[in-house]
Amino acid sequence: MIVSLLNLVVAKFVGAEYILDLQKKLSLLADKATNESNGTAEDESITSMTPLEKLRSQLDDAIASECPFCGDLMIREISLPFVLHEDAEEIASWEIKPHVTSQKILPMTI
Repeated sequence: MIVSLLNLVVAKFVGAEYILDLQKKLSLLADKATNESNGTAEDESITSMTPLEKLRSQLDDAIASECPFCGDLMIREISLPFVLHEDAEEIASWEIKPHVTSQKILPMTI
């Protein structure tokens, strides 16, 4: 159980690093394209935009694959129990039990 949780954490971390790497590359490529145009109003050719569009597409795919409802991480986590068996004893200690002898019942008149 701990191994599967560790794998999920590692997968989430690797996915986050991949997304951050794509964002960094996209930012650098966009800055490079802006600097190459030197502020001119000329339209850039379609071929010069291909790497930028490819990175945008990869970033969109990476983000879309991690939808909180249907992403890969959620699909892997859905089979895990909400409360792990190892934590059952600790969670049982949190139970609030009423003290019957210390309670006073006051009559309510209407």
